Amino acid sequence: MSLVIEEITPQHDRKAFDCGITELNQFLQQQARQKTVKHIAKTYVVCRDSAPKTIIGYHTLTGYSVTTPPAHRVYKKYPHPLSAVKLARLAVDRSQQGAGLGERLLVDAIYRTTLVEQQISVIGLFVDPMTPQVIPFYQQYGFLPVDPDDHSRIEMWLPMKTCIEIINTLER
Repeated sequence: MSLVIEEITPQHDRKAFDCGITELNQFLQQQARQKTVKHIAKTYVVCRDSAPKTIIGYHTLTGYSVTTPPAHRVYKKYPHPLSAVKLARLAVDRSQQGAGLGERLLVDAIYRTTLVEQQISVIGLFVDPMTPQVIPFYQQYGFLPVDPDDHSRIEMWLPMKTCIEIINTLER
C-alpha cells in the first residue's frame, strides 16, 4: 500500500480525522478547505491509495513575512521583512502515530518550500511547535530557534540552505 500526499479536496473525509488535539482536528474539519480555496493557506493531506478519501495526516503551509530576522549572521543586516514559508500545522491521525508519517509530512513540507524558493526568494521554513515536547522532532532535521536567547518563544526555522541539502540528500 502506498501513500498519496495531495491538496485537500471536498472528497476527503475530514470528520473522521482525530490526532488527539482538538485545535488541529477542528482546523482540518472547519477551516482547511476554505483557507485553501481562498488562497490563504494550502493544506495537503495524506491518504492510502487503497482509501483515497480517508485522511491519515496533514500539513498546512502559508506564506510568512519575517519582521524580526532570525538570530543568524546572514540576516542581521536586513531589518526589513523577509519572505519565508510557514508550516502552520502538522498532524497525524491517532491510528498512524509512531509510524513515521509525521516525518513524511515534514519532508513533503520541506520539499514544497524548495519549490517555492525556485520561484521567489524565501529564507526558509518556519514553525511554531505547539508544545515544547515536539521541539526535538524538529531539531533532528536541523530546525533552529529563531531567537536562542528568548526562552519564552519557541518559534523555529529551517534555513533554506538546509532545506535544499535535505532534499538533495533524499533524491540521491
